[in-house]
Amino acid sequence: MKIELYETATHEYRRTWILAVPVLAFAFFILGQILFLLPAKILGLITRETIETYPTILYLIIGAFSMTAFIFTAWLRFFERRNFASVGLRIDDKMRRRYLSGFGLGLLMAASVVYGVQWFGGYEVEAEVSLQARDLLPIIVLVFAFILQSGTEELIFRGWMLGRIAARYGLIAGVIGNSALFTLMHVDPDALAALGMSGIVLFTITTLLFSVFLSLLSIKERSIWGACAWHAAWNWMFITWFGLPTTGIELNLVPLVSDLTPTPDAALWLTGGMDGPEGSILAPLVLAAGSLWLLWRPRGQQS
Repeated sequence: MKIELYETATHEYRRTWILAVPVLAFAFFILGQILFLLPAKILGLITRETIETYPTILYLIIGAFSMTAFIFTAWLRFFERRNFASVGLRIDDKMRRRYLSGFGLGLLMAASVVYGVQWFGGYEVEAEVSLQARDLLPIIVLVFAFILQSGTEELIFRGWMLGRIAARYGLIAGVIGNSALFTLMHVDPDALAALGMSGIVLFTITTLLFSVFLSLLSIKERSIWGACAWHAAWNWMFITWFGLPTTGIELNLVPLVSDLTPTPDAALWLTGGMDGPEGSILAPLVLAAGSLWLLWRPRGQQS
C-alpha cells in the first residue's frame, strides 16, 4: 500500500523520478567525499595510512559527511522545494524525547552485543583503563562527529529514500529498497576478501538487519529523529566505551569503560575480528530481536 510516511508538503513541489532515487543517493555520498577529501589529500592533510587514525578520521566523519549533507539539502530545497519535515525531521514537542530514547536504545543494544560476546568468552580485558581529563576530549568530539555522520545517512536513506519509495510502491518496497542500497554502499571489497564466504554472508545479513531495524523505527515513529540517535549511539559506543572497531575502523583511544580485545582462541564469528562487534553473530541476533519488538510493539506505546 502506498503511503506518505512523513509530513506532506502543503505547497507545490517536485518529486524526484523514482528510478533516479538510488542513483542520486549514491551520488550524494560520493560527491561529498570527493569534494572534501580530494582537496585534503592534495594538500597532504590526509593519506591512505592516516585516514583511519585520530584525529585525521575527523576529516572523513565530519568534513565529508558535512559536504554530503549540504549537497542533499540543496537538492531537497532547490529542486524538490521541500523542507526537512517532509523527510522525517519535523521540529515538534516529541523531537527531544524521540532523540533521547533512540540514543538510549542504541547504547543498550550495542552494549548487549559487547557484553554478550564477552560473556561467551569472545572478549577479554586488554589493559586497565586509566582515564584522564585529556582523554575525554576525543570521546566528546567523536559523539558529535557520529551524530553528524549517522544523521546524514539516516536523512538520505530512512528519511528521503524510504519515504520516496513508500509513497510510490508501499512500505515493504521502501524498506527493501533503502536496505539493499545501504548494504551495497557499505561494502569494502578489501575487507570482504579477508572475511571469507561465511564472513561475507554474516556481514550482509547484519547490514541488512541494521537498515531494516532503523527503517521500522522510522516507520513506527513517523520520524527519523530516533533512528538518527540510535545509529550515532551504536557507532560511538564500540570505539569510545570499549576500544573496539566500528565498521572496521579502530582508533587508538583510551576507552571510557573498558579496554577490550578479542580472546586469542575465540572464533571470528563470535568476536567479529577486524570488523568488531558488528561482525559478531550476536549483532544480527540483537538487531533481529529489536526488529521483532518494533513489529509487535502496541500502537499505544508509540512515541
